[in-house]
Amino acid sequence: MSEKPNVVMIVADQWRSDSIGYTGNSSVKTPNIDQLAEEGVGFSNAYCQNPVCVPSRNSFLTGWYPHTKGFRTMHYLMDDEQPNILKTMKQSGYHVYWGGRSDFLKVEGDDYKYCSTREDKYSEFFKKYMEEMKQNKKTDQPKREVKEVDYSHYGGVTEDINNIDGQQIHSAIDFINGDAYGDDPFCVYLALSLPHPPYEIEQEWFDQINAEDIPESIRLTPEELEQKPSILQGIRENQKLYNWSDEQLKKMKHVYYAMGTKLDQYIGELLDTLKAKDLYDDTIIVFFSDHGDYTGDYEIAEKNQNTFEDMLTRVPLVIKPSQDMTFEPRKTDALVELIDIQATLYDLLDIQPDHTHFGKSLRHVLNGEDDHRDVVFSEGGRLEGETHAMDAGHSPDTVYWARTTEQEKMPHHTKAMMIRDDEYKYVYRLYEEDEFYCVANDPYERKNLINEKKYQNKIQTFQSRMLRHFFETGDVVPHKRDSRF
Repeated sequence: MSEKPNVVMIVADQWRSDSIGYTGNSSVKTPNIDQLAEEGVGFSNAYCQNPVCVPSRNSFLTGWYPHTKGFRTMHYLMDDEQPNILKTMKQSGYHVYWGGRSDFLKVEGDDYKYCSTREDKYSEFFKKYMEEMKQNKKTDQPKREVKEVDYSHYGGVTEDINNIDGQQIHSAIDFINGDAYGDDPFCVYLALSLPHPPYEIEQEWFDQINAEDIPESIRLTPEELEQKPSILQGIRENQKLYNWSDEQLKKMKHVYYAMGTKLDQYIGELLDTLKAKDLYDDTIIVFFSDHGDYTGDYEIAEKNQNTFEDMLTRVPLVIKPSQDMTFEPRKTDALVELIDIQATLYDLLDIQPDHTHFGKSLRHVLNGEDDHRDVVFSEGGRLEGETHAMDAGHSPDTVYWARTTEQEKMPHHTKAMMIRDDEYKYVYRLYEEDEFYCVANDPYERKNLINEKKYQNKIQTFQSRMLRHFFETGDVVPHKRDSRF
């Protein structure tokens, strides 16, 4: 057995923080993650650096903010010259098992091996998946009649769902039960798909959630909606969920909660395997999500690339260190960013990465302190003329059209950045009016206070802090010098 602790990183897709048990939601059923939070440290104020998948993953895997290298679009992936924690772990002697989504790396053939040591039978599923994705891109799809998408499936209960996450978890379990890693420490990175829409779930999971306990969705008044960004108003108009009844919106949330219960069960199976193999105590386990989801609030489904409500930017995060590490099990309100995860692992494992990163180790928080960052940031959107960053092209019969068609417009898809502390949130929007909320009293960000005089000093303070942030994180200098000097 290795003297170094093993590492397991589990990334959920689109799971908002207030839809999991350990953060205080009694309507959901997530016993395994809740128990992990009891045995480790559960964070209630963790924030992603971009509210959609690819930019967020590029950020937390590199330790860079989206603006540092332009990771602001779904179609700009990392190449093998750019660092990520999986690559660093492999270079540090870890047997890296990478399962699930690959939407952060330009994968061609076996290029994924530069950050993963999956050269055993458990990599076959991944190889097959990548080949299928490549073939789908090359295949000319037949023309079809374009019609407006039917969102009724957003509350779907069915018996026939492709359980891709179950397959990924069971493949990882096979890996842990096998001997492919030998005496090396292993790092398992699982990028899973739940509870990402479409909001559909099997009956057995749906029945585990009590419908009477589910909170009603937040509906904005016309006055509140008018103060919201144009892209949010456009998505709402395109989806037309304002025509749904309270019960229909509640069912969407019911299904979403049940999708989380299903993922929690899979995660429990993985944790049970670690315990059965006597590896649990010697493994650092990190669970988190890449970003959140509207889930019917504001009469909107899914996500948005350049607005930053807590339902999109605040995510679950649980870290359970290994038994030989000093830590204080509890829940903490410390303000943290997802880029702090890789910095924490480097610190706990005494790894020196060969690149500059902007994460801050959470070791002191794990040890019992609750002060970490004074503010957190999230960002997205594009400049006028950056048509390559629109992420557009979906037809009206696809679920993403409602959002991406708005990303073709300005000021809708304006570049924007959020800064948030314990009480207030400010959003700078390049091409339209800014936003300012007292989130301590207005957690659903219903009333934009940007023009109220009594908050102008605070807004100016946030603007200065944002300028400093850009100056500190605007670029990185490679650690490797050019050979000719």
